[in-house]
Amino acid sequence: MIKMNKGKRLIAIILLAALCPLLTSCYDAREVDDLGFVIALGLDKGKTNVLRLTLQIAKPESGNDSGSSGGNLPYEQFSVEAPAIFSGLNMINTFASKQISLTHLKVVVFSSELAREGLKPYLNAMLRGKEFRPNMPIVVARNTAEEYLQSVDPKLVINTAKYYELVFQSYKYTGSIPKVEFHDFYLASKSPCRNPVAILGDAGKFQSAEEFDIKNSTYMDHQRSMPFEGDFFAGDIPALGGARAENVGLAAFAGDKMVGELDGTNTTMYLLCTGDYVHAYWTFPDPLAEGEYVLMDVKQSRKPRHRVDIVDGKPRIDIMLNLEGDLVAVQSDIDYETGENALVLESAAETYIKDHVQKFLDKTVNEFQSDICGFGAYARALFMTWAEWEAYNWHAKYKDATFNLTVNFKVRRPGLILRSGSPETKENRSDRQ
Repeated sequence: MIKMNKGKRLIAIILLAALCPLLTSCYDAREVDDLGFVIALGLDKGKTNVLRLTLQIAKPESGNDSGSSGGNLPYEQFSVEAPAIFSGLNMINTFASKQISLTHLKVVVFSSELAREGLKPYLNAMLRGKEFRPNMPIVVARNTAEEYLQSVDPKLVINTAKYYELVFQSYKYTGSIPKVEFHDFYLASKSPCRNPVAILGDAGKFQSAEEFDIKNSTYMDHQRSMPFEGDFFAGDIPALGGARAENVGLAAFAGDKMVGELDGTNTTMYLLCTGDYVHAYWTFPDPLAEGEYVLMDVKQSRKPRHRVDIVDGKPRIDIMLNLEGDLVAVQSDIDYETGENALVLESAAETYIKDHVQKFLDKTVNEFQSDICGFGAYARALFMTWAEWEAYNWHAKYKDATFNLTVNFKVRRPGLILRSGSPETKENRSDRQ
């Protein structure tokens, strides 16, 4: 047994006493009740300074707070004008009753005016800030970020943070917004292979059903006689109910600068080309009955295949899309479940999708001149060295790109009936009527 003299024993006791407070891990702790958790951050151009910061800070839940019932929003909104993001946070801390924390930030919203000028200064600040989350969705508001955030009034959830978590996952079942997070956006803005996109948002402009109109719909651009489900930009949907904030379409960027907008239909084509599409309900013109429509739940059966070649110095891009659909409704009652009619419907769907994807790609080349789908990642493999790849300058060459599209579409399931127009179906229908 090792014996310690009194001097060493005294030193050991002093060291243990000094270390004990550090082992508790509470020396720099902050009480949750002392913090104001920001759930949304909006950035606009300021009137008296460079930036106008808008913060949504969650209210503590209590017995009297139940979402937005009774006109009480589950958050408090603050705005301040400042030269930069962190100086604005410092200014808000002077009059907010709690210390501001960004550790639970769910979304960052930029105004389109700010986005067109360039987001580089703000992206760099967020990259260095230790409280900014890498998985925050990025939204571009068509008007101001402040107005967009003011229009968020969740009806189906009590927690506004939960609302943001759910609403930006809707690309999985609508195909109307892109999948985008801060770290992807930042990397794409610096990449020589691709350009970033952001979710397009705006406050709904209709206060009553009597005000509904479709004058801002894009259905004529898609050569239709009436709007389909994706033929709108955010803010233009004839709809009421729920939060007035709408998220439809995407903002296309070249580097850190916004160069254009895409509606919901073109956003679906973007998701198809990138492989982020999951499923959504589509309306197809009936190939055998003019003026009637066939509705299908369209899924991605496998990821798209891409191939890029350089021909005479210009990119040639091959894309193969593999999709399948489940019949949801056939307005004409034509039997599309089996036989030749099923082949006719599949062929018509392939042509319909191919035409829409081609128009989307032409828009990225001719109007945006921006590779938002990231085809450059496949072209990079054609070069022996990184220096050769950088010298080629993909972003400058993309405007000369041509496309070869292949679309494979299969109707897999007929829904809950065996055959349209069958005697059993008609009899059941007459019994219900």
